[in-house]
Amino acid sequence: MRYREIILTIPKEIADDFTNFLDEAGVAGYYEILFDREVPRAPNEEIISDDTKFRVYLAEEDKENETKILIFLKVTAGESYFLESRWIETKEYEEAYKEFYKPFVIGSYRVIPTWEKDIAVSTTPPGILPLLINPGLAFGTGHHETTRLVLGRMGNLGLSGKRVLDVGTGSGILSVAAAKSGASHILAVDIDPNGVRSATFNRDDNDISPELLVVEEGGFDLDPIQKEEWDLLIANITFAVLKANIQKIASVKTNHFLFSGVITERKEEFLKLLTEVVGGEGVFFQEDTGWELIEWKRKV
Repeated sequence: MRYREIILTIPKEIADDFTNFLDEAGVAGYYEILFDREVPRAPNEEIISDDTKFRVYLAEEDKENETKILIFLKVTAGESYFLESRWIETKEYEEAYKEFYKPFVIGSYRVIPTWEKDIAVSTTPPGILPLLINPGLAFGTGHHETTRLVLGRMGNLGLSGKRVLDVGTGSGILSVAAAKSGASHILAVDIDPNGVRSATFNRDDNDISPELLVVEEGGFDLDPIQKEEWDLLIANITFAVLKANIQKIASVKTNHFLFSGVITERKEEFLKLLTEVVGGEGVFFQEDTGWELIEWKRKV
């Protein structure tokens, strides 16, 4: 069987509308290239690009959706998009995104694509914990600066025996890292069903017990989040989502937070929110090309 691969660059402002359109159209598959950077961001490179890249896949018998996609883009983007397409075989379709993703070490962890595990795990240096990750359709390969910042800090937090909450888990990479670091219980949640499926797959592929690492669909108002006590809350989420949920964050029964996904321009605003609503103080800060890691603690 063959698939039509459509390679797109579109204005980021229409990305959400475009994904909704693709969901309704029922295409064979798609993903937005949010995450993978083999080289650091250049000093003068914009932190948030005005454009975003998509790969869309249509089944061979799907004769209409390419035309529908063109019409959608003409109406919503005008001339501000790039599109090309080609025929690919089933094997290429199944492995399309793998070209972006290679093993690398960050802090105490080595992030390894699941399709390279036989070679990469055996060559992982002593003292480095291997994380087998297949991103699928979810955010979180470890290449993005925000994920790198969190992974780089997690190895220094002494997570053995701790209860860890990971909100906005995406691929589950941070939850897998917590499990490999000896956490006694992890709850990983995401509002995106693709994230839930991806995190569950990655948990199982790392031979982590579902009793140890629980994956659920939901957000900050999920019952276990609000009712149980946690040693650490990890939230690698954008500032807008953190701001919208600041009251729910404050009500979580934990005194230790690790935030990423906040751009430098919004750091002071976020710190003000944390001070006024959550209480406590920042204990560790790190920046990576315009993204901020904020470790925050409330007084016990």
